Amino acid sequence: MDYQLDLRQYSCPLPVLMAKKALDNLPNNTILTIMLNEQSAVQDFELLCQQQGYQLISWQKFTALDWQIIIRKS
Repeated sequence: MDYQLDLRQYSCPLPVLMAKKALDNLPNNTILTIMLNEQSAVQDFELLCQQQGYQLISWQKFTALDWQIIIRKS
């Protein structure tokens, strides 16, 4: 099952912390799609994935204000 998390209303570091908490509670092989604003750093999510053993599947910038990151919990 896939999950979505809309964190566009938050500024760093909250999106990374909230995404980590969500991923910690999801079963393995789950996909989490995260919506972010321009104030969130993609590099922070890359580091989170490296440290926790998650797979950063993709990230995409839709507009100057909207980003999407897709992570698989391994």
